[in-house]
Amino acid sequence: MAYVSLYRKYRPSTWDKVIGQNHIVTTLINQIKTGTVGHAYLFTGTRGTGKTSSAKIFARAVNCLNPVNGSPCGKCEVCQSLKNNNNVDIIEMDAASNNGVDEIRDLKESVQFQPSVGKYRVYIIDEVHMLSTSAFNALLKTLEEPPHHVIFILATTEVHKLPQTILSRCMRFDFRLVSQDELVNLLKEIFDDMGYGYEVAALEQLAIHGEGSVRDTLSLADMCISYAPEKLTYEDVLEVLGASDFDTLYSLANGILSGDVPTVIAEAEKVYAKGKGLTTLNKELAEFFRKLITVKNVPQYNSGFTASELEAVKNLGAEHDNYAIARVMDILSTCESTLRFTTQPRIVYEAILVKATELKTEFSNEALVSRINELEKLVRRAALTGIAPQMVIPQTPVNSVPKAKLADTIAKYSTKVEGAKVFEDAPKAPKVDERAKMLVGLLLTSLREKGDTVVYSALSRQNNYVLEGKTLSFNLADNASITVFDNAERKTLVSTTLKEATADDDYEVEFVNAANGAGRKIKDEDRKKLLDLFGSNLEDRKK
Repeated sequence: MAYVSLYRKYRPSTWDKVIGQNHIVTTLINQIKTGTVGHAYLFTGTRGTGKTSSAKIFARAVNCLNPVNGSPCGKCEVCQSLKNNNNVDIIEMDAASNNGVDEIRDLKESVQFQPSVGKYRVYIIDEVHMLSTSAFNALLKTLEEPPHHVIFILATTEVHKLPQTILSRCMRFDFRLVSQDELVNLLKEIFDDMGYGYEVAALEQLAIHGEGSVRDTLSLADMCISYAPEKLTYEDVLEVLGASDFDTLYSLANGILSGDVPTVIAEAEKVYAKGKGLTTLNKELAEFFRKLITVKNVPQYNSGFTASELEAVKNLGAEHDNYAIARVMDILSTCESTLRFTTQPRIVYEAILVKATELKTEFSNEALVSRINELEKLVRRAALTGIAPQMVIPQTPVNSVPKAKLADTIAKYSTKVEGAKVFEDAPKAPKVDERAKMLVGLLLTSLREKGDTVVYSALSRQNNYVLEGKTLSFNLADNASITVFDNAERKTLVSTTLKEATADDDYEVEFVNAANGAGRKIKDEDRKKLLDLFGSNLEDRKK
């Protein structure tokens, strides 16, 4: 018997075997159970996500005499008859090769015939976007008002090419990409059924390269089974697919984010020397950065890394900000089309990697803002903790000047200013709590990064705050601010942000309603200082 590929052998025949499309399966099952079947359906989505398989299951289920949970039973006389490819009640049409108006006219004539064994005649038109304009026009009236015994199921990967007149006449179902976990579980079931050995890491790698398509994943699995007939290992999958291991991807990512051009070029050279495709490397590296930024921001994310790999990725993410990682992702995501059309992919890709590595030298507004934010955090945290940041200042050689000559030059051009008054009777400014100002600045910077514009805007307007110990108190004098912070979630957000920004869980934030004279009372000695400073212009409202 001829070998049958995995995606054909394990094509789902009932709804419970369709994976990743629960929103569609549930709707169609309910329609079958309640008898509210429509006359025209549109199945759209990426290749290999189950459009044609679902159409075939639905076509058999609506004709089955004894459907089981909305699926065809496979045992009744109708199901047995519809199993034959030459049955006339389920007609499959490939619009890519039958896209003319003549084929549609033939279809319009055939819909008048009654079904031979079942209740409905179902027409499955695959790649329907390939129909010509005249063919679409010929189909319109029949699609809108077909005979009661006819159901149309249109399938396409490019729904944007369909006329609105067609879309408005169909019940549309969008098929989604299948998750990696579901693809891994499917591979496990198939390999267990075959009695074929495997490593889970190998299946995860297949699912990653399947990119959400069941058919693509099973086609790759077919290749790997031929390469390793006894058992499939992680190394086998890397060899067959030309993929890179974790160490290579980590070294590349670390080198790019650290600005280490020699390491990046050396690692890329190793991959190229193995004869592996640069397009594949780019996909894997982009996926690695996607996981990196997710692990950095979502602590409970199931990344598929081993414990040691996950720890290394977490440490790498902690060393770099989101902007730097996102910029690298942006650069890598746009180079696939460039690699596809260039005659020198290696040169182009190495130039792209170097561009990503030299990101810190970029002079765009976004890059400058990102670097300024990092410096602000560093300086404010240092001021709060009392530990000065280590700054490396390059030493620029200067011509030595004799001390005597330097002193004479200074004396010649300098003017004695000792005792000079800058302002006549200038009052001595009151001492400001600089530590509190730094703390508020650090808090505002962190809130801005989190993107909560309401809290950030309201807090940035506050200039009446006091730091006592490790409690930062804001005296809210306007009703708008009082309304904003009269919310437990926002108070918790500000307090949590301050603790994260200072890396100190002892800091607390409180908001005081000072609109009606509440808030922190000014001390008598402070009031006297203010009166001395501003004189009669200051109104003393002490009661």
